[in-house]
Amino acid sequence: MEFCWALPVVPTDQYHELYRAYTDQALRAEKNNFDGVLVSSTPTSVDPFIASTKIGLETTSIRILLAQNTNHCLPTYTAKALNTLNQMIKHRADVNVITGSSSIALSREAQGDPHSTRYQRTKEFMEIIQLLRKGTTSYKGEFFHISNCDIYPKENVEKRGRYFVAGSSEEAMTIAAHFGDAYILYACEFDLISKHYNKVKQMASEKGRSISCGVLVDIIARQTSEEAWNAANELLENTSPITKRITRAFLKTSDSVGLGRYKNLTAENNYMIGENLWGGLSQVNPSNSISIVGSYEEVVETLKKYHEAGAEFFLLTSLLHDNEIERIGQHIIPQLKKAKVSIN
Repeated sequence: MEFCWALPVVPTDQYHELYRAYTDQALRAEKNNFDGVLVSSTPTSVDPFIASTKIGLETTSIRILLAQNTNHCLPTYTAKALNTLNQMIKHRADVNVITGSSSIALSREAQGDPHSTRYQRTKEFMEIIQLLRKGTTSYKGEFFHISNCDIYPKENVEKRGRYFVAGSSEEAMTIAAHFGDAYILYACEFDLISKHYNKVKQMASEKGRSISCGVLVDIIARQTSEEAWNAANELLENTSPITKRITRAFLKTSDSVGLGRYKNLTAENNYMIGENLWGGLSQVNPSNSISIVGSYEEVVETLKKYHEAGAEFFLLTSLLHDNEIERIGQHIIPQLKKAKVSIN
């Protein structure tokens, strides 16, 4: 199992403090049993490649998963930048390929294409990435045209950076299976996520490929279950009404399959999806809907269920800011790493 901590995405004009927070959290994650950190790509985040370079030069062992939105980047540039970064930081960088979840949000920085168009672009993006790994490449698609392209610097074939493909839609699964090194999606019910993983692995196998799978999930863990639920409920209570309205407005315009599953949850059953699976984040966070809430032991057992369903990579986030890296890194990850859990 591999555990990655999502670095904060907080819009602020205190840039130096934000950069220090990135490095500080990466160093703390490195010391607390995490294998990697995620550097996101959103309209309110810093440039992921530049931030990842700073983090990579100030850490020693932790991997960096940096997001790249295919609506904004060329595959040739992404491959060149990743290879360059890996040469600089001893081959510790991977790319999380994202397609975007709202055409309205994407239109702030590029053309706000519909869902199917965006995924066709991502397909071409990933196809070119894999062709470039084989050598000089020419390609003519709907979105990308290259002629006799040969990327420099070359990647180390024994320590290649991985390309994760994120998304819950049929298009995302197909692209991941055909061209990705790993597939990651939002947390959902265990049987549903298992079906996703099995389908992706089957499609990859039909192409003579293999692929690992991962899950993105928020964690609210405390010494006792009561403390954890108190923290979860306080998160909802302390979130401003305007933030909740903005979140609801975003989800209404989003065409993300993963986010769309839980946008209609209500308070009648406390936003519960399953045992220790809480959808309260759907009220306050436009980028993640599901939290695992409970005692350290309960969170460990829930993550084991995701592992049994097929998850090998865990991208962990937390909207709470009370030493969550240390809580998760000291009380949860060690228990999972020493546990021998077989993947079905």
